[in-house]
Amino acid sequence: MKKIYLLLLMSLISACNTFKQENSYVGHWVEIMPINKQNIQGINLNADGTASSIGMETLKYEKWTLKDNQIILEGKSIGNGQTINFTDTLDVIEITPYKMTLGKFDKYRINYYRTEEIPDITDMDNLPNLLQKFEGCSGLQTNIYKGILPAASNPGIEYNITLYNYKNSGNGVFKARLTYIEALNGKDEIVELAGIVYTVRGSFDDKNATVLQLVPFNNKEDTMNFLYKKDKLIMLDGELKSIKSSLNYTLNKKEK
Repeated sequence: MKKIYLLLLMSLISACNTFKQENSYVGHWVEIMPINKQNIQGINLNADGTASSIGMETLKYEKWTLKDNQIILEGKSIGNGQTINFTDTLDVIEITPYKMTLGKFDKYRINYYRTEEIPDITDMDNLPNLLQKFEGCSGLQTNIYKGILPAASNPGIEYNITLYNYKNSGNGVFKARLTYIEALNGKDEIVELAGIVYTVRGSFDDKNATVLQLVPFNNKEDTMNFLYKKDKLIMLDGELKSIKSSLNYTLNKKEK
């Protein structure tokens, strides 16, 4: 049976220069979830301190402030025939030009991603059109890598991965088509997914290596780690270690 995940994607890409602190939080932020547009949720943080909800009819944000590395959200909770004012104080775990992670008492984390608009994607070919281009970035780059890698319970997995990023930007987005050969009663099983590409300096074996981490948006598939060698990608394990095997774990770049 063919698995196709309908993806929520927002315009994002790594900053080529650092955001000023006072502008870091202002913008539209959405959670990445493997659901349709009707269930998108998030928050708008405005420069004047006002706020509003995205996709949440019963939780209405109205204001936001920052204090001691915490974000304080105020608004109204609507339900059961009554409206209640609330104040929610969350720790800022991480803030970058494209990602904001909030948490509370180390009990949970919420990852938000910046977007200029709330897209409704059913065609992953639209991915590059939604990348947000920051100052200092130039030239959209598209690179395709293919290969058949070993699998534990079937003849192999055919990888077809397309990477999108702006030149001079380390991070980007990807789409992937994974074909599990003869995995379903002798028939191929296909998984299509997309997500964020993070560029990491250093692997377990080489502190100067360049590693690409492909993190799917849907949170159902594992992060894919690859040693980047320009014309090829070599799969690493979850700890960024080289896979010790005589089998092939290399994807080759497709010539344009």
